[in-house]
Amino acid sequence: MRLRRAVKELDNAWFDSTNNLRVLFEELLWEHRDLAEAHDKCQGEKDQLIRQHQEELSAQKTSYQELKSQFIQLGLDHAKALKAAEADAAAKMHEALEDTGNSNMVLRTELEELAKARKAAEEKAARLEAEQKEYDRLVVQTNTHAYRLFPDSQRFAVKKVDEHRTARPKRILACHGPPMTIWSR
Repeated sequence: MRLRRAVKELDNAWFDSTNNLRVLFEELLWEHRDLAEAHDKCQGEKDQLIRQHQEELSAQKTSYQELKSQFIQLGLDHAKALKAAEADAAAKMHEALEDTGNSNMVLRTELEELAKARKAAEEKAARLEAEQKEYDRLVVQTNTHAYRLFPDSQRFAVKKVDEHRTARPKRILACHGPPMTIWSR
C-alpha cells in the first residue's frame, strides 16, 4: 500500500514537473520570439540610421567641396586680377617712361592716370582679400558645424584629408598657400 502510494506520488510529481517544464519551455519560446523580433527591429533602425548618417555625411562633403572649389576659384581670380593689375600698371609706367621726352603736362597727366589705376587695383585687391577672409570664415564655420553634427567622424575626416593632401602635387600647395585644417574645435 505504501509502495503504491509512493509510486502514485512519484507519478503525480513526475506529471507536475513535466507539465511545469512544458509551460516553462513555452514561456521561454515566446520570450525568445519577442526578443528576436525586437532585435530585428533594432537592426533595421540601426541600418536606417547608418544610411541616414551616410547621406548626411555625403551632403556635407559635397557642400564642403563646393565651398572649397569656390574658395580656390576666388584665389585664382584674385591672383589673376592682381597680376593683370600689376601688368597693366607696369605697362602704363613703361609707357610713361618712354614718353618722358614729351611735355611736362603730358607726363603729369599720365602719372595721374597711373596713380588712379594703381589705387583702383589696390582697392580691388583689398576687396578681394576681404572676400577671401569671408570665405575663410565660412570654411571655418562649416568645419565647426561639421564637427558639431558629426563629432565621431572627425578622425576619419582628418585621415582622409591628410591622405588627400599627401596625394596632391606640391605646386598646387604653392599656388594656394598653406593647407587649412578641415576640422577644428
